[in-house]
Amino acid sequence: MHLKSLFSFILLLNTLISFGSKTVIKGNVKDFDNQEITVYSYTDYFSDNIQTIGYTTIAQNGTFNFEFECEEIQKIFLKIEDKTTWFFAQPGMVYNVSLSYNEEYNKQRVYDKQLSLKFNFPAPTELNQEIKKFNDKYDSFFDENYTLFVKRDRSIEPKIKAFKTKMLSDAENVKSTFVKGYIKYTIAILENSIDVSYQDNKTGKNSLSTKANIYTEYLHNKPILYNSSEYINFFKTFFKTEMKDLTLKISGLDVAKAINEQASFSALSKALDKYPFLETKEFKELFALYGLLTISNDKYFNRDNIIKIMNEIKTTSDFPHQKNIAAELINDLTKKPLSSGSKAPSFELTNPNGELISLSSFKGKPLYINFWSTWNVPSQKEMKVMEQLYKKYSQGIEFLSICTDNDFEKMTAFLAKNPTYNWPFLHLGKNQKLLEYYQIKTTPAYYLLDDDLTILKAPAGRPGGTAERATEDNIEKDFFDLINKR
Repeated sequence: MHLKSLFSFILLLNTLISFGSKTVIKGNVKDFDNQEITVYSYTDYFSDNIQTIGYTTIAQNGTFNFEFECEEIQKIFLKIEDKTTWFFAQPGMVYNVSLSYNEEYNKQRVYDKQLSLKFNFPAPTELNQEIKKFNDKYDSFFDENYTLFVKRDRSIEPKIKAFKTKMLSDAENVKSTFVKGYIKYTIAILENSIDVSYQDNKTGKNSLSTKANIYTEYLHNKPILYNSSEYINFFKTFFKTEMKDLTLKISGLDVAKAINEQASFSALSKALDKYPFLETKEFKELFALYGLLTISNDKYFNRDNIIKIMNEIKTTSDFPHQKNIAAELINDLTKKPLSSGSKAPSFELTNPNGELISLSSFKGKPLYINFWSTWNVPSQKEMKVMEQLYKKYSQGIEFLSICTDNDFEKMTAFLAKNPTYNWPFLHLGKNQKLLEYYQIKTTPAYYLLDDDLTILKAPAGRPGGTAERATEDNIEKDFFDLINKR
């Protein structure tokens, strides 16, 4: 090898080592110049809780670039304003995409507005392209056999078998194990959608789609695919009622006892040992976690004990994925809904001057909080009404607006253009969990607190709410009542 070639090779190798785990998403967006793209994923596919990876700003020419560490293939979501799209991202890959928004397609959508995503330079064997090819075939198969599916009997079974044989045969030529898993477990979900049982009640015989056979084909001695939403969705549909079903049998009394009386994962694990389908420690633990979740709202099971058992799994598990899933499920089960009489979730956020302001500093007067975004049209319109409310009621009511844009300068620029908005403003920044605590799905959102920061109304009425929404609370009446009680 020539010295020059050797030097080039070493330089290339160093580049690959330095950026091997970095995943890059870049491209262009139509009609969203200077807006933000939030990038997020799921913490796991059992809780479906969201974790924010980061954000980037779209340049004036419509281009954007975002880099992040990616350890395994995961479903990545891109969000602009209240519009979302997603794809599967692979470690070390560069994705060049075009994003756009179709008003006509989203006309009937309120909370699930979708961005259109196009890969600019798609390689035919890239995993998203392989998955799209399969999804197109799956959709065609379902459309062609819709009348058989709705009959909800086994008449569709031969069609599914033929489709499955063809798809699995085609998948042999696919290099990506992730794509193969996607195809396999999408088909598994399809098979499981037939009313399966351990035995065909009509014939008394075991058909290929009985539960025992499906388990053997898709779960027995198979690896747990934590990063596959299709695998986890299949797992959840397959075991949807299994924990409750076990406790209804005499042989499962010790399972119920371990939960309701002993509140012990050790006891529950021992009780589950007798079931041959729970073949490994890892699989049994995952079954236990999901099973506990499925009965967590059942009046015949002690919810506090379920949380204690999950805490034991979170603390003692040998499997990092199980620890994470347990932590997320505990968070969901212990989350207290916002309701009248409960304390408002506390926070400490930055004001336009860069100072940290806490919720506790507003104690002493009733507080009207709104969460808003610079891109949101209702936020802009209602801010003008809020200005009038502030002038009218500020002697007795405190007002606070919290900007949910990721970019701090978006808030300061907005206030510079609207100098008459002179009540307190704070910026959410990286405190995204606060949106979860206040159970905010979209902006604007409003909350009314008493002078001790206890929730009076969540959500509260919107400024001028009764004019356009006759069913909403009249916030001015609430203000009047509060001021006259003092």
